[in-house]
Amino acid sequence: MKNKFKIIFGLLILVMLGLIVMINYYNKPHVNVKVKAADYELTSQNLLKEYGEDEVKTDKKYSDKIIQIEGEVNKISTHKGASVITLKNKHMESSVICHMQPEENIKSLGFKKGQSVQIRGICTGYLLDVIMVKCVFVK
Repeated sequence: MKNKFKIIFGLLILVMLGLIVMINYYNKPHVNVKVKAADYELTSQNLLKEYGEDEVKTDKKYSDKIIQIEGEVNKISTHKGASVITLKNKHMESSVICHMQPEENIKSLGFKKGQSVQIRGICTGYLLDVIMVKCVFVK
């Protein structure tokens, strides 16, 4: 009987710890990319080059970090009411896809293909392209 009690008590403790971790993770404050300084600053070409050379190492370095990149606008589109800026690399098929904050939509209209732009956002990783979210323009 004592062994069953210990097992049930141990499982109850594990469930409670799991709930505490989930609640803390769920209530984690959002990062304000507009005011927080970038962890890394580089060009879109250098970012794509690093991912091309060693994807695993580069993903550990940049994933979930705020990075500020400079590059040339290749395409401007929208997705779910927010602008998406694609920065193209001249030497590779890959690009950097920046999902802009909704308040940046008006500024997005002022850019043209081939124009240089600086964008700060959170890098979420590399599929065939580097994906950045919560992006804002840097003045």
